[in-house]
Amino acid sequence: MKIVFMGSSEFAIPSLRALLKDKREILAVYTQPPRPAGRGKKVKNVPLAEYALAKNITIHQPLNFKESNIVQTLKNYEPDIIIVISYGLLLPAEILSIPKLLCINVHASLLPRWRGASPINHSIFSRDDFTGISIIKMVEELDAGPILNEKKIALTNKKNYGDLYSELGQLGAEVLLDTLERPSLTQMREQDSSKVTYAPKIKKEDTKIDFNKSALEIEAKIRGLAPSPGAWINYRNERLKIFKANIVEGSTSPGEIVGPNFVIGCGKNLIEVLELQRPGKSVLKVEDFLKGWRIKKGDFVN
Repeated sequence: MKIVFMGSSEFAIPSLRALLKDKREILAVYTQPPRPAGRGKKVKNVPLAEYALAKNITIHQPLNFKESNIVQTLKNYEPDIIIVISYGLLLPAEILSIPKLLCINVHASLLPRWRGASPINHSIFSRDDFTGISIIKMVEELDAGPILNEKKIALTNKKNYGDLYSELGQLGAEVLLDTLERPSLTQMREQDSSKVTYAPKIKKEDTKIDFNKSALEIEAKIRGLAPSPGAWINYRNERLKIFKANIVEGSTSPGEIVGPNFVIGCGKNLIEVLELQRPGKSVLKVEDFLKGWRIKKGDFVN
């Protein structure tokens, strides 16, 4: 079975690693082009490109699939399957029709719940009881294709985005191999369109904490954005990122600091900050942070 692999982020690496370990024939890897990254904004390859190059796999990094020569190059590979994982580009119908069998996508949710760019974040935000991996046949509509395979896992209210991202990346590799080992890839079921929910891309304005929300919502938001990009507040003209917090019973005005150990009022109940970070500094436990930063009861954040 000849495979073209498409992906960009670290989430795709476990699946490509598993395919190589399983001696699958990888013809080429398609990733997004290099982009500015880090504090210095130096241009560097996306994570999957770095991994593929280290494994001496041919890579292609098109901006899109609008140019005929880019499409023809892909056709020339004559793949049996195109596997797409966290690629970041929509594939037009012409590309979806290229493989002899089908294009498949490894998606980090139990579809049709959380179609879109940030399913892991939104499953945490919503305190879902379960999440998992869906393997679907790709169609032109985003994440709407029939389901070939899936695996469900319990989602506790302890995991943050980083934890779940790593867990689902590994699970995606396992479910992908299980799917490819089937004698036929024709058995699949349509998604229930009445149960569709969407997980849009996280924007900068989405990461600021709104203390008018309940402590339950805020705590989930903090976990769903940790360790990156991080939920944040403004206090004393500084943007402080919060990476871990507890829910505490009680009440006060939203955004009001009610004690020296950084407990903040919410729309319902309170949030106790446990780990946070000043700009350009290391993440600290709150007790270490407060050794160098005094906070004042009655002050307001944001």
